[in-house]
Amino acid sequence: AALPWGCCCGRAMLRRPPRRHIRLPCCALLCGAACRLRPRAPSLAAATLGHRGFASAPSRTVTAPGRRAGAVRGVAMAASGSRSASSSARAGAGVPRPGERAHVLSIATEYRQEAVILERCAHLLGYEFQLCGLGDKWVGWGTKLVQYQRALERDMQQGEIAPDDPVLLIDGWDCALVGPAEEFKRKMASPPFSSHTVPWYAGERICGPDFFKASRIDELYPDTETPWRYPNAGCMCGRAEPVLQLIQDLLAGSGADGFPEDGNDQGRLHEHLLELGERGDPLPLMVDSNCGIFQCLYEQEPQWDLEADELVPRLRNTLTGERPIVLHGNGHTGRWFMSGLWREMRFLERVDLTPADLAHLPFDGPVAPGTEPDEATEKNWAATFQLYKIYEMQMAYARLGIEWDPWKIA
Repeated sequence: AALPWGCCCGRAMLRRPPRRHIRLPCCALLCGAACRLRPRAPSLAAATLGHRGFASAPSRTVTAPGRRAGAVRGVAMAASGSRSASSSARAGAGVPRPGERAHVLSIATEYRQEAVILERCAHLLGYEFQLCGLGDKWVGWGTKLVQYQRALERDMQQGEIAPDDPVLLIDGWDCALVGPAEEFKRKMASPPFSSHTVPWYAGERICGPDFFKASRIDELYPDTETPWRYPNAGCMCGRAEPVLQLIQDLLAGSGADGFPEDGNDQGRLHEHLLELGERGDPLPLMVDSNCGIFQCLYEQEPQWDLEADELVPRLRNTLTGERPIVLHGNGHTGRWFMSGLWREMRFLERVDLTPADLAHLPFDGPVAPGTEPDEATEKNWAATFQLYKIYEMQMAYARLGIEWDPWKIA
């Protein structure tokens, strides 16, 4: 049984939208703008995503090409360790501020299949959602910062976003939203997120684009106890005003000309962090190293378990016990894992879509969301896991001050 589309516009709550809603991106965006005028009921949103007409799938883990699910389970976790600590943190969760709204701003200069799914999930889960830069030219990674600055400045000036509203800024083509807005607001009102006024970035294991910055970043966050210690520029969150301030600082650059739009946003982020941190200034950002809000999927093996037998399927980090709100399919292996999760978590069915509904749009992953890869695709993407091993070795050498580049050697 297909799940009903949960549009929040009055009686349309349980009615499937006309096909043109999917076929015309402008119509989808107009509906999204209208939906922002009315609040969602989180309980109904959750019920829509986790409709009981679905037969619950057993918990499974998406694996690398050619591997069996039982062969890899990530990092083992003691029964009374991180999982219970995470439960205690959730039990003492803070209370969201009265009247605040949770916003998702997502960069996407063109409409792709993944962006359609993200938009629908955001509305179902109770977020105010907008795509930033749709139809504009993509100059480079700096385009993301330019578009986010433009959207935040406009919406804060017009009163659409309050300075203290919690915001998620996430990539539009490789991210999935799985946690409801109410949960995001509670987490933002709870430690560790409430203990710092600066924005938070997703944490990842590989420090790119410059492996030599890894040890320097480690020194700025000496208390980090997980592998996800390096800021990933594809996902950030925080209160709207400090988020905007950080973006403005990043665009200002460290030179007279500012940060170029065709520059590397993650490289700029790391440089800004090190520039302030190493001279003793307050750190401009924190890293979600416990994966409480963000889970980066760029890994050699899955570091999460899929809990598919719940109302709304979620991932649980096997080291920290956290259930992230956003899944980020960054890097080549991350895209592979994300392509499996589109199927395992049955995203399309839960937002009342089929692959045929989206077939006219391009996609970002190895295959279109919800579809199976063929043998040739599996072989091609299996090679990216070998590439990941090379990056790990390069980073290990960089920690010793050695540049090892197998391509130069070859």
